[in-house]
Amino acid sequence: MEKKHGLAALLLLLLLVACGPSGNYGYPLKISFGREGGTKICSGKSAFTGISINDYNGNGETKLSKGENDTIIATCYWLTVKYKGPFNNEMKIIAEPNTTRKKRTLYVYCSVDNYGAVIKVTQSK
Repeated sequence: MEKKHGLAALLLLLLLVACGPSGNYGYPLKISFGREGGTKICSGKSAFTGISINDYNGNGETKLSKGENDTIIATCYWLTVKYKGPFNNEMKIIAEPNTTRKKRTLYVYCSVDNYGAVIKVTQSK
């Protein structure tokens, strides 16, 4: 009898895992920049509707502005993300040069469907 309960619990767990989003919707899990900063273009399989940038604890205010040709610009601290939106699957991530002599990390949160993709952005010291 216990084996049947264990098997049922295992099947339920597998079903729940199989139904959720996987693969970060094709977006990279991590992007790294050197201390000189720079620009990287990344894309995913699914279109996102919005972006926010925060640290690990959710701190940081994402400032949104509009650029040329319907470009949306999201900036937080030393990181900027530009994209044509909403409903786009490509973004340009720009890191300012690191003059702090410390490794820096921010997270780009992309709203995809009812879930989200998270890109960890690091910059060396």
